Amino acid sequence: MKIKTCDEVFLEEVKRNFDIEYIDLYRNLDKAGIQKLFANEFVYETPYEFEYRELTDNLPYNELYIHNIKATYEPMKFLSPVQATREEMWFTMINTVYLDYLLDYLQTVTQYKNFDDKIKNAIFYNGSNIRNQLIQRISRYWWMGYRTYDDQNKQNPYWLTEFFFDSDGAGKSIAFFASKLTNNKEIALGIIEGIYFSQDKVRNRKEIYAAVNKYLNAMGGVRILDIMSRAEIKHETLKYINYIVANPELTPVKDRKRIFKKD
Repeated sequence: MKIKTCDEVFLEEVKRNFDIEYIDLYRNLDKAGIQKLFANEFVYETPYEFEYRELTDNLPYNELYIHNIKATYEPMKFLSPVQATREEMWFTMINTVYLDYLLDYLQTVTQYKNFDDKIKNAIFYNGSNIRNQLIQRISRYWWMGYRTYDDQNKQNPYWLTEFFFDSDGAGKSIAFFASKLTNNKEIALGIIEGIYFSQDKVRNRKEIYAAVNKYLNAMGGVRILDIMSRAEIKHETLKYINYIVANPELTPVKDRKRIFKKD
C-alpha cells in the first residue's frame, strides 16, 4: 500500500472551513461523505510503500499503545523525522487508509461533551507542533515508536517501548515526549533505560519521569544536555533515583507512593 498525502492548500481549506462545512461528516460518522471529500486531485499517493496493519482501541491501555505503536511505526520506520512532521500526510492517512479506525474511535467518544475537539485532535495538528504530533490519532503512534525504538537492541528494539507503555502510558506519554528535553531521542532513551534498571526502587509512572525531567532540566543550566550521550543520561538518571530513594523527605508527600516502591 502507498502512503498518501495532500496538497497544503487542501489541508488549509478544510481546516479553515471545518466548523462550517465539514464537521458534520465526522459527527455523523459519514464514511461515504468523507471518502467523497478526499476523492480529489489534491489528494495523492506518494512513492513510499508500507505494509498496512490494523489499529485498535479495543484493548486495555497498556496493550493498546504497544500494539498500535508497533503496527504504525514498524511498517513506516523508513520515514525520516522531517517527513514525519508533515501534517498533510497524517491528515490524509487518517481520512483514507485509516478511515475505518478513525470512525471506530469516534464511535467510542460520541457521548463526550468535547466530541468536536476530539474530532479535530484526531485528524489535525492543533497548536504546538511537538505536542500535536503526539495527539493526532496516527501521528502519535509513529512518534511514540520513534522516540522509544532502540536500534541498538537487535533482539527486541521495542523493549523500552514495551516497558514505558506497560504502566500509565496514557498518563505520562504526552507530558514526557512533548518536552523540549526529550525531543532529543537519545535523552529520552537514556531516561527510560535508567528507570527500567531502577524498577526495584521506583514505579513506572509519570511522577518519576517528571521528577527526572525536572532534575535534568536543572542540570541543563550548567551542562549542555544535547551533547551528552545516552549512556551519560542513563547514568545521571540512575544517580538521581538513588539519591531521592536515599532521601525520600525531599520528595513531596503526595508523590511518594506514586514514585517509590517502598515509602
